[in-house]
Amino acid sequence: MPQNLEEVNISRGISTLSFLLLLLALPVFAQIDGKIVGRVIDKSTKQPLPGANVVLVGTENGAATDLNGSFVIESVGENIHKLRVSFIGYQSHLETDVRVVRGKTAFVEDIELVQSSIQGEKVVFTNNAPEDTREPVSNYVVAREEIIRAPGAAGDIFRALEAMPGVSTSGGEFSAFSVRGGSPRDNVILVDNIPFGKLTHFDGGNEEEEAQGGRFSIFAPGVIERANFRAGGFSAEYGGKFSSLVDLKIREGNKEAVTIDGRVDVLGWEVNYDGPLRLRTNTGLFVSARGHDFKRILDLTGQKDLGHPRFKDIIIKTTTDVNTANKISLLAIFAPEKFDRTPKHVFESDDFAQIEIVDLDESKMLLGLNWRLLTSKHSFWQNTIYYGKVDSEIDFGRSTPIFENGQQPQSVLDFTSRNVISEEVLDKELGLRSVINFLPGKSTTFTLGIEISQKSYELERRQHGLDTLYSFDATDFRPDPAQEFIIRRPEHVDMNFNADKRFFASFSQVSFQPLNRLTLNAGLRHEYNQFSKEHYLSPRGSLSYRLNDKTRLAFASGIYYQTPRMEIFTASTENFNLGNEKSTHAIASLTRYLGDDLKFIAEAYYKNFDDLVVWPDRTSLVRTNTGNGSAHGLDLSMIHSLVDKFYGQVNYSYAESKRDDHNGLGEYPSDFNQRHTFSVLAGYEFNKEWTISSKWRFATGRPQDSFITHNNVFADADFVRFSKEITGNNGDRLRNFHTFNFRIDYRKQPGKLALVSFLDIVNVYNYLNVNQERFLELTGKVEEEGFGILPTMGLKLEF
Repeated sequence: MPQNLEEVNISRGISTLSFLLLLLALPVFAQIDGKIVGRVIDKSTKQPLPGANVVLVGTENGAATDLNGSFVIESVGENIHKLRVSFIGYQSHLETDVRVVRGKTAFVEDIELVQSSIQGEKVVFTNNAPEDTREPVSNYVVAREEIIRAPGAAGDIFRALEAMPGVSTSGGEFSAFSVRGGSPRDNVILVDNIPFGKLTHFDGGNEEEEAQGGRFSIFAPGVIERANFRAGGFSAEYGGKFSSLVDLKIREGNKEAVTIDGRVDVLGWEVNYDGPLRLRTNTGLFVSARGHDFKRILDLTGQKDLGHPRFKDIIIKTTTDVNTANKISLLAIFAPEKFDRTPKHVFESDDFAQIEIVDLDESKMLLGLNWRLLTSKHSFWQNTIYYGKVDSEIDFGRSTPIFENGQQPQSVLDFTSRNVISEEVLDKELGLRSVINFLPGKSTTFTLGIEISQKSYELERRQHGLDTLYSFDATDFRPDPAQEFIIRRPEHVDMNFNADKRFFASFSQVSFQPLNRLTLNAGLRHEYNQFSKEHYLSPRGSLSYRLNDKTRLAFASGIYYQTPRMEIFTASTENFNLGNEKSTHAIASLTRYLGDDLKFIAEAYYKNFDDLVVWPDRTSLVRTNTGNGSAHGLDLSMIHSLVDKFYGQVNYSYAESKRDDHNGLGEYPSDFNQRHTFSVLAGYEFNKEWTISSKWRFATGRPQDSFITHNNVFADADFVRFSKEITGNNGDRLRNFHTFNFRIDYRKQPGKLALVSFLDIVNVYNYLNVNQERFLELTGKVEEEGFGILPTMGLKLEF
């Protein structure tokens, strides 16, 4: 996959000015007011709240909810509005970013109110305030418009999350993130209640790239309605991973009004439909489809050597209110991708030194059904059935230049190419998730649930002949210790695996208030998988205490287990007996509201890691559960919510994370141990047309291995190769990371047709933020790979 896409989107939006002038020249039609519809429900029971007051902020226009909790606000002018929602006995709520278009109905998804634990509580909680006392720590909500407008994210949900406290990222081409000492693969990710971790494109590469995760989210801008992020200490309802939780909710279709938008530019195309499904009443349909092909832009910007990446994403969701008690949604996701790097691309590279060739063809599919049943006035039952599939084929090899009589290669014919490894993977999962919530009293909640899945995994991997590795650890096995390279044999790599394995989990949790200001939560999770055939129990608990209506203290602790990935289980037959990795969390939190739109959060945490999966020797693919470690840190946040026109956030994180593989070399920093992280984000809405936002972020450089270079390891003047011997695991660091991102959004609506455009510039001052230092075996040099300035432009037509 390309390493350096600084100019990938430079040519996007070339025709923006001409479109803008055309639309500005259109006659402005007479103003036709729109309306806002939605529903207000209880967050704990999902029951409708009749009689709730919903008012347009800054006006006297509003409505009361009916018996079904529904409301309609008529005669609403075209603008971006905010709704203030209040109901006796509940915390008041402010819903921001409600855009009304002339002559159309704006649909607001269910507004969930939380019961007040203090009588007369006056704080107004916005739609990104974590005030569920059942999840009292590390809880943040990011709404759709916040994701879209996040500077430097280009609408990518995972890039937008880098503004969250405790989050570390590589930035640049990688959209994956790590949290509080974990790795990008340690996060629980749910999509509409479905556990599915394959949510990025071009995930993988060399050892360093593998650690950093994927490059692009499969979700186009505007697809995610809401993301709930929990940096740790989450309840027994969630498991399988032990770092953080990201709960994504796909946008629901508008059941009354149709909106269609699309674009075509140098990167590809995109089209979206948001409106009713005509085949069935009370059903909304949302469809998002896009295709990106980077070949043209890479050719235009002189980066032909990077290869040829392209992908498509198609997402379809229907939501039906069957009746007042039943709500059903269907979800389908299709996400194919291809990447080729051929000898032609190697020929285009500097000094012909990046000799890797790749042929990747992968497709992802996810089908899901969600059914929410209100079983009584005090309980509801959520059932999720899903089927996921990842089908992948990859060939990896090398194309080596031939220097005849000292002459440079003149064409691709002057290269010797060899396929080293071929791998085919078919990963399928059929699963059920069933959760019931019951409230026997106002201050008590019981949650019970089960998760059952059957995973079918087929793997065929072949290494074609001997393979020479020029990067190795000082402790890796070599028949001759003086040998300055590694020969890996096919029998240590080849694998045929085809089996079905079942995974099972059950959980229970109770939340209650023994005192008016105190909420206690206790839960227990049980997990079992057919690989290790071990049973794991995870007790978890938390408490929340309100000092007053603006100040809250909270604490959470628990045990979390992480099942090794199927790729690790099946890498070697000796890995079949690997056990789950274990992490113990302890988090203390202080939240102080300084006003309706301003709050301060401080969280201190400690994590202990046991039975970590480590890779003792690069000559084989065998893993062991011999690692352990710890992480501790402090996250500070000041958040100004979008109540008026300004919003902003200031974060500082101190983190220290260590690992010990018990190989005699002692402790070392974990891969994403960035000791200091500081970010400032600010945005301003001038009016219904113009919005600007910016973010500056600093982070200590990520750890990297210290090493020494060996010259001419074969002692052959006609076949010169260099090797890299790792002398210290994460013994050095990359240069510090810092970037200033700027974004401007513009929307012009002269009639029923709207122009929606943006300019998003990553790394305005063009500082090279390095993702990795790649060792080149042909030259012995280290090549810094990263990104400088990256402008992205977008232009959509919407009607």
